[in-house]
Amino acid sequence: MKVIDLSIPETVKESVIRSGIAELYPPQEEAVRAGVLEGKNLVLASPTASGKTLVAEFCALKHILEKNGKAIYLTPLRALANEKFNEFKKYTTITKVGGKRLRVGISTGDFDSTDAWLERYDIIITTNEKADSLLRHRARWMDEISLVVADEVHLLNDAERGPTLEVVLARLMQVNTDMQILALSATINNVDEIAQWLKAEYITTEWRPVPLKEGVLLHEEIQYKDGDARKIEKTTKDSLVNLVLNTVRTGGQVLVFSSTRKNAAALAKKLAGEVQGVLSKPIKRALEHDAERILAAGEKTRHSESLAELVKCGTAFHHAGLGGGHRRIIEDSFRAGKIKGLTATPTLAFGVNLPARIVVIQDYRRYEAGYGYYPISVLEYKQMAGRAGRPKYDKTGEAILIAKTNDEADYLVESYILARPERIWSRLAVERIMRSHVLATIAADFARTENGIYDFFGKTFYAYQYDTNAIKGIITKILKYLHDEEMIEIAGERINATRLGK
Repeated sequence: MKVIDLSIPETVKESVIRSGIAELYPPQEEAVRAGVLEGKNLVLASPTASGKTLVAEFCALKHILEKNGKAIYLTPLRALANEKFNEFKKYTTITKVGGKRLRVGISTGDFDSTDAWLERYDIIITTNEKADSLLRHRARWMDEISLVVADEVHLLNDAERGPTLEVVLARLMQVNTDMQILALSATINNVDEIAQWLKAEYITTEWRPVPLKEGVLLHEEIQYKDGDARKIEKTTKDSLVNLVLNTVRTGGQVLVFSSTRKNAAALAKKLAGEVQGVLSKPIKRALEHDAERILAAGEKTRHSESLAELVKCGTAFHHAGLGGGHRRIIEDSFRAGKIKGLTATPTLAFGVNLPARIVVIQDYRRYEAGYGYYPISVLEYKQMAGRAGRPKYDKTGEAILIAKTNDEADYLVESYILARPERIWSRLAVERIMRSHVLATIAADFARTENGIYDFFGKTFYAYQYDTNAIKGIITKILKYLHDEEMIEIAGERINATRLGK
């Protein structure tokens, strides 16, 4: 299917074709055939780099230019919000009816306010938590939203982030009953359930622009899922370092996922000494320049000095503790092919577009205080593996797990490479988590009676998966708690938030 034949505004077609895209990828074509451009709700579950964002761009621009609507794009992370903001900015040259330029805004701040200035924008990029805050403050412009794009929707399954995303989607569906929903994700096991909850069609596909090979590295040999094997040249005693060197020598880049910030920084340091020796002179000069930019961005600290030294050697680490300026330099340098080995915490797997020829999952176990070590989910593994393969550069991408024994190698193949991702379950019905959402429902006047509260929470994914009665018992306990703590007051059937509650 060609871009020129789509039912989108001509100015959008011209902009997309100018950027070098003339034909749609198969998942994009399926989305169009499913009616996404006619305003139908859709859950699009397809691998990384299969073109999900372009579908969102088409929908948003169609809503704004043809229906005088407004679009909100929800992301789980600030880094991802910034990336999407930069992607959408290319359309700000397009003129709307009446001669005004299309405007793209972003709001990810912790400051709790209505952000009334966002009213002026046509496309608003925000984190799930910020959208929750805007809804609690009853930002007037949110009533005008005609399209919501929920990126990384599988995070409904995340105990910390999932409940907020779930409540935001349920609230938006309550506020704007005619709104179109486009939910994006990598492959989900029970995509049909999420689609039914959102009253949406769904598409699930394994198609990728760069085929993915998954394997396990044991000593100096990679055993692949398809039965192939590959030997790695032994340069050092560490097989992970050898794999990185092998890849860099053949013109590739490696992204290594580590379980903690400390591990990511330590591994980047370990790789630096070895990778530096295989860099070309022009790359070294370019990296010197990037290192200077890191020292010039923000105040000089031990942290920034250590990062600059690593960058000179062609490696770096990436985690949520990096400042925005440093993060941008690292990401741009990696995308430009200058940084060869990037170590990162798993948050980078949430959609930030930093593909590498080889992705290595260094630790398949996480440590949590009180629990000790436990294995990561198949879903998290698949998210990280999905970063492998650079479109236009690589014929295949490789996702590699590291084993120390034959036994462990067999376990990793069985439990991750051949396994299907787990089902997505709502994490909403935890009293500690739900309290603030129940209080917000009352304080923001979304519900004024006990039945009104049951009615709203009856529209959540939790109520869809289990049943409304299951959530009623928890709400009753929460209302008692809020009343005892003087956050709400009850007058007959009516429930009001006290000043403290608000």
